[in-house]
Amino acid sequence: MERVSDETWYAVLVFFALIIVPFLIGLAIFKMYRKVFPYKPSEFQSIVEELNAKRIGFFKPFLVGWVICSPVVFWFYSEYLAHL
Repeated sequence: MERVSDETWYAVLVFFALIIVPFLIGLAIFKMYRKVFPYKPSEFQSIVEELNAKRIGFFKPFLVGWVICSPVVFWFYSEYLAHL
């Protein structure tokens, strides 16, 4: 661990921040949306269809989080990282 440079740890931190933070923001938005507009099952749906409709997955919250986080990431890149 001592032989790894600080820049490598910064790159790992940025990599995880660009994946985890947008996912958590998107997941929070989906959870709030389901609190306001709860899922109403249809009487014609099977149990499997109902379970699939309730499931969120990974990419929906990730993409919603990226839509929200992309202006912040662009600003951070243009202000700080473009000069390196």
